[in-house]
Amino acid sequence: MKVFLIQFSPTWENKESNYSKVQNLIERSSPEPHSLVVLPEAFATGFSLNTQATTKAEPDQSYAFLSNISISHKVWILAGVIVPNENNSEAKNLAVLFNPKGKWIGAYQKMYPFTPMGEDQVHTRGKSTKTFHVEGFQLSPILCYDLRFPELFRMNIVQGANLFVVIASWPKVRINHWHTLLQARAIENQAYVIGLNRTGKDPNHNYSGSSRIIDPTGKTVMEMKGKEEVASTKLDRNLVDEWRDKFPVLKDIREDLLP
Repeated sequence: MKVFLIQFSPTWENKESNYSKVQNLIERSSPEPHSLVVLPEAFATGFSLNTQATTKAEPDQSYAFLSNISISHKVWILAGVIVPNENNSEAKNLAVLFNPKGKWIGAYQKMYPFTPMGEDQVHTRGKSTKTFHVEGFQLSPILCYDLRFPELFRMNIVQGANLFVVIASWPKVRINHWHTLLQARAIENQAYVIGLNRTGKDPNHNYSGSSRIIDPTGKTVMEMKGKEEVASTKLDRNLVDEWRDKFPVLKDIREDLLP
């Protein structure tokens, strides 16, 4: 499966600007049909906790944009979107997936809101993991701060995951943690780990991008720097199966110890 990572700097709380940026970047990269296109956490607004701005006209507005992109390029697309809660008090931080026909396949709700910044005060916590079948892979979306909690990854592994896609707004000040944790999650779960981070800056942080893909053995197979760009590579499902057969660590998981 071919993967295209759209690393860019979202304009703060300006959806139309960000839709335009994303559309231009995707059109310039010309992804092949049935590729997986990945956008960062809260791609349409940046990581704002102003839910009046982030949830306005959602989910209809961003879902329509993502669906149209999927249809026009015949690609899968995974992206971060902030949507209202059902009771309109607080909001939800989601990773949403659309198929090449523009159909909404499902969403994963961030299970670990970023409490050091107060995200837990405005975004409700997700309650379950999600795994989706995408072009031969079992894909589990992960959102930013979730990366720090290995039990979440293990829960997905038990459900059959072999590809994790971490979409983030991970600040430059802690970028060394990003590098180390992505590699650790790949090694301990014998799975591909895609880490897509934003770049640029917002009122709270600077971001250095550093998006990357780690293979099931822990090798970095693609690495991006800090500029706005699109990078792509092909994932090999056979590599996952071969490595798991050769070094069957996952057979020793103690499911009785999982949450």
